[in-house]
Amino acid sequence: MEPAPGWESDKQIQSGYTAHVPDRPGCTDKQTQLEAELRSRLVELSAEVAVHPYWATLDAGDVVDARMALKKSEREALAR
Repeated sequence: MEPAPGWESDKQIQSGYTAHVPDRPGCTDKQTQLEAELRSRLVELSAEVAVHPYWATLDAGDVVDARMALKKSEREALAR
């Protein structure tokens, strides 16, 4: 993430609200390296799941439902 200056919007006529976004300092080299490593791992794991032999055991119409169930179970596990 590159450094960027903050900004403030014009005052909204009806609400009087003014949006404000603070300056963004950017990432350190260490943070940038960590992000690249994590993105690489995400791509690797995503490919592993996508080509897993399990999906071939399902009928074509059931694959989408099975993938959605997998996503849902992960969300539920993270919520605990």
